[in-house]
Amino acid sequence: MSEENLTTADKPTENKTSEATSIEKNTDVKKTLVINEDTKSESFDPSTLQNKSLDELLEIAKELLVKTPKMASDQFSFIRRKFYDKYNTEKDQEYDAFKKQENDVDIEFTFSKQHLIEQIRDIEEQIKQALKEEKDRIELEKKKNLALKKKLLVKLEEIVSQDETLETINQVKEIQKEWKAIRILPKESVNELWDKYNLLQNKFYDNHSINIELKELDRQKNLAYKIELTKKVEGLMDEKSIKRCFIMLNKYHEEYKNTGPVPKESNEPIWQAFKKASDAVHEAKQKIIEELENNKIENLKKKEILLEKAILINAVLARTPKEWSEKSKQFEDLFTEWKKIGPVPKSNKDAVWINFNGNRNDFFSQKKVFFNGLNDQRKENLKAKEILCDQVEALKSSTDWGSTSKKIIQIQAEWKKIGPVPDKYNQKIWKKFRAACDFFFDAKNKANAGKQELERENLKKKEELIAQLQELASSETGNKTAFQSLKKINAAWRTIGFIPHKHLNRVNKAYDTASNAVYKKYSQKIEEQKAANLTEHYSEIINSSQGGQALEKEERNIQRKITSLKEEISSIETNMSFFASSKTADKMLKEFEQKITKTKKHIDRLKKELSTIKQVRRNNSKASQPDES
Repeated sequence: MSEENLTTADKPTENKTSEATSIEKNTDVKKTLVINEDTKSESFDPSTLQNKSLDELLEIAKELLVKTPKMASDQFSFIRRKFYDKYNTEKDQEYDAFKKQENDVDIEFTFSKQHLIEQIRDIEEQIKQALKEEKDRIELEKKKNLALKKKLLVKLEEIVSQDETLETINQVKEIQKEWKAIRILPKESVNELWDKYNLLQNKFYDNHSINIELKELDRQKNLAYKIELTKKVEGLMDEKSIKRCFIMLNKYHEEYKNTGPVPKESNEPIWQAFKKASDAVHEAKQKIIEELENNKIENLKKKEILLEKAILINAVLARTPKEWSEKSKQFEDLFTEWKKIGPVPKSNKDAVWINFNGNRNDFFSQKKVFFNGLNDQRKENLKAKEILCDQVEALKSSTDWGSTSKKIIQIQAEWKKIGPVPDKYNQKIWKKFRAACDFFFDAKNKANAGKQELERENLKKKEELIAQLQELASSETGNKTAFQSLKKINAAWRTIGFIPHKHLNRVNKAYDTASNAVYKKYSQKIEEQKAANLTEHYSEIINSSQGGQALEKEERNIQRKITSLKEEISSIETNMSFFASSKTADKMLKEFEQKITKTKKHIDRLKKELSTIKQVRRNNSKASQPDES
């Protein structure tokens, strides 16, 4: 019987004008039993496929070809899913290993187990064909059964119209036996056939005067069997398989209907007992089905969340191998979580899986494209580095140490800018490049061995001059003498040649520091002496051979300094307003203020010098005028 024809038994009708009771007739509203179509085939555990190889999965799939088409199809869906998951995983692993092998650059990747795809597809086609053939066979069997039952009805109708004999009783029993043995029928013909069959049986029992004892014995046997069927229905409460439970329930209902009449007084009680047991089983199992359906809805929500995560992972394209690796791990974790979630409603099953697996496949397709492109770029990088190798090879024997060093250093800088090359060539090309560079610099070092000794001697000389400057800065001598010594040391410094490069910055800095200390110390003394003897100083200038011009020049210089210092103050004040809102404003403003104060003091000193110049000029003018007395 097909799943669509699975119904509860209906209450039998009673013929009040006859001693016999009719066999059950479909008068109650039918209750369609819902079968959990996702229930796994009995004696088959999908978890056993977890650690199977591709070849082992193929062998298990081949074994399905000898099973019933429906069972084969149900079990193959699990095997197929596991096969393709494992196939794709091994293909990705083999591809990653291929990239690390030292193969020729132009060799294309071919998966070693690619031929297995054709085998799994062939098995799938055989199962599909078997299913189709099975469906066609069942439809044909339904038609044949319909014809057989119609013949039985014709035969029963003939018997009913005849006089009662022991032979006709046996013929009716034989017809009942044959009728019961004929199972599946076209759905649309079931009720009509049963109604006619039930009517003819009722006529036979009601209209013929069969031997009462024989009839009663037959009805007691029927009652005993219906009691046994009732107990079997009650036992279905312990059946764990929902699918098997409903299959057996419908089987017992069919047997109940096809069992002959029972004693009249027992007809209603046994029916009510059977119906009560059936309803209890149906209600209990229906609750389980509803719970399973609710679980499927929750599972669907969980899988939809995983789908959203997959979409988000795909939304931003990875740019580096590290990012691709991280995203691959994320997808693997999602897929592992996906497989742990139970079934979803059948109406959503295909859609949610297609979307999730589509995003997963899109990601790994993009990953493959990226690494193919990366491999192409690495091939280009290899070519670029080979060119640089050739350039260094051409320069490594040069003895033009200065010029060639610069060129090779520039080539090394270009080398660093070039990205990675294929792994299998990385060490080889680097060793070649490094060897050429080392060849040149080793030769240069050997040639410059004497030069290095000279540079060390020059270093010693310069350090001695620095010591002299430091001593001069800490001693007390005349300004003129100090500046003469400074000039002499500067001249000696310039005559000294190269020193070791690693000491260059340190020595130059130390020299500048010591030289500035000397200059600052004795310049300050000059300024102090100058300020203390301004009148004397400017009197000497004006009384010199070009005194007037020299004094005017001095005055102009002082005026320019004053103007410059005022501009400096204005600039500082502008900067103070600009940096007022900065995080370091307080510190900067304090420094600006100190500088302004120092500058203003300098301006005051310069103004005093101007006043002194004017006074010296007035004194000189008076002295040059003739005495009127």
